[in-house]
Amino acid sequence: MTEDEEEERAFEAVRGRIEAGEYLDSMLGVPGEDLEGGGSVRYAPDGQLARMHHRWEPGFGAARAAGRIPALPPLEPAAVDAVNGCEAAIGGSLPRLLRRCYLELGDGGFGPGYGLLPVAELAPSYLDHPWPEGFPPEARNLLTICRWGCGITSFVDLRDPLGSMWAVDPNPPPEDEFAAALFRQDMTLASWLLRWTQDRLHQPWLVRDPNTGAWRGFTEAEWEDSD
Repeated sequence: MTEDEEEERAFEAVRGRIEAGEYLDSMLGVPGEDLEGGGSVRYAPDGQLARMHHRWEPGFGAARAAGRIPALPPLEPAAVDAVNGCEAAIGGSLPRLLRRCYLELGDGGFGPGYGLLPVAELAPSYLDHPWPEGFPPEARNLLTICRWGCGITSFVDLRDPLGSMWAVDPNPPPEDEFAAALFRQDMTLASWLLRWTQDRLHQPWLVRDPNTGAWRGFTEAEWEDSD
């Protein structure tokens, strides 16, 4: 598969999830229903409690098919002026697939973790991000696009038109090795999004290599072996 073909495949797969109303990994159930038992609940827009359903749960598909998880609302694409203004602020172009997703699919709010950031948050996050001393020089080229919680964050490399993916997991490393929290992932933006649509993308996770003792990102192959 060529790079262009992979980007087109990823774009259409993301479009399919958005059109199906399943563009986040966690979705609210019908307010007031299925509240017994374990799991988490949130307040729905109407003020009632609703169960949170997660795509990785075994019963997610069946609950969706039974109507117990309503479709998410339609998304509005970002305005051209907003995307152009973002690129002017960061002093360069967004990776072409990311730009297309914003202009044709939605102004953030879809994708893994808590979803892609809205366009209006991209430039401030990029310009104001305080990279601590000791981080590799590549860090200054990284644009925050997705947050997972607990400080775990996904970045795309603005130097790369295909968008090489990086991540930060600030939780395990000690203070004197904190720069190891940033690591490159063996994915482009296209493969990252494509894996997400295939339910094969995992939250970034920093681990200490059992053989070398060095900190590194847990690989997708390791995730698949552990599933």
